[in-house]
Amino acid sequence: MTRLAACTIGAAALIGSLLTAAPAFADTLPTCASLATPGLGQPASELVYIQAGDTQTNLLKQLGRKLRDNTAKPITLVFFTSGSCTNITAMYTQVPVTVNMTYIPSLLEDPLWTPSSAPLNCTVPTPGGQPLDVGNSAVFISSCPAMTPPETVKATTGPIQAYVLGVPESSTQTAITYEEAYFVFGYGAAGMIDPWIKVTNLWIRTASKSTLLTWAANISVPANKFQGGCGSGGGAGSGCGASAQVVAGLQNNADPESAIGLLGDEVYDADRAFLNILAFRAKGQYAAYYPDKTASSRDKQNIRDGHYTVWSPTVWMYNINAATQAPTNPTAKYVVDMIDGVPVSPAPSFEPDTVVAGVGLVPDCAMHVAREFDGGPLSLYTPPASCTCTFEKTVASTSCAPCSVATPCAGTAVCRNNLCEAN
Repeated sequence: MTRLAACTIGAAALIGSLLTAAPAFADTLPTCASLATPGLGQPASELVYIQAGDTQTNLLKQLGRKLRDNTAKPITLVFFTSGSCTNITAMYTQVPVTVNMTYIPSLLEDPLWTPSSAPLNCTVPTPGGQPLDVGNSAVFISSCPAMTPPETVKATTGPIQAYVLGVPESSTQTAITYEEAYFVFGYGAAGMIDPWIKVTNLWIRTASKSTLLTWAANISVPANKFQGGCGSGGGAGSGCGASAQVVAGLQNNADPESAIGLLGDEVYDADRAFLNILAFRAKGQYAAYYPDKTASSRDKQNIRDGHYTVWSPTVWMYNINAATQAPTNPTAKYVVDMIDGVPVSPAPSFEPDTVVAGVGLVPDCAMHVAREFDGGPLSLYTPPASCTCTFEKTVASTSCAPCSVATPCAGTAVCRNNLCEAN
């Protein structure tokens, strides 16, 4: 089979004084509920409890920091990560979280915390656990076991999440075809696709995770039939429970040529210094493509225009009153709306779309293709109000014409964020 080539805050004294003040550094973990009154001279914070896929961790970390410091409406995101299908079930059947959850400290609590730092832990009520305000799936709900959606849960479509095949940085491999991926993950060593013939070096996720479900839909391998594991080669049921395990398995691998792993593109973007990804040639295509225009860019061009096909929309769910359709927790809807690109009031003290774009997700308003189900055919798409120019300016650069009240856009273009958008 022919292989394809890949066509600042204050002074040091202030920082020192704040480090000892943060409750997060106490030996005893704080209760999650206590985060609503953080002290340290900070205003009271509204709490939103979220269960999301771990591909959304970078988003929740970045957004969590911004919202905890949001002057217009301080909000603390308290979150727990699990597989997409598990998250859907948790929201549909109101399964509470019974283990420690995590949150992001404010600038005042910990000025040295960065998005590369770990979240902090807090405890949930015992017994009983913590009910959820928001749930997340990084695949279409139809990709998970059939369940009847309750009238008390509202599901919305959020930013696009792409998925990639990662390899160690020292690997010489650059591309893979649909057919090769089918034999690698469908048959393992028996597929005889060199160099990926060592089943213990096929790093996959468990069958409830969006990463495996999306790849399964795009290479026609049933999720429960995937070959590989988490360093064991035991199959989809023994896949890695967390993206970090796949990253660790690929990084500094003893046999880099035979190593390959399933990752969210957002996860890869945070680990580009340690990993590479393969360009992918989908079924019926003539060339292989990266999610971005090139291996080193971050413009998501090939996702947005349909050349790179392995992606799903994120789905965000919150609780509503069945009779009135009103959100049970209006702040939960406020957070979901920000993620989905819907204007919110009061306006936050930061640009939510910039946060979304900055972690490797693609807002719906920057997409030019759409699909109805995972692995389904792509169709041309025009968002109601384009943000393509703004997105491109955020992640790279844009050729869109600048505009203002004094300098309007030509023709039918619309001036939005001082750039001439197509609609």
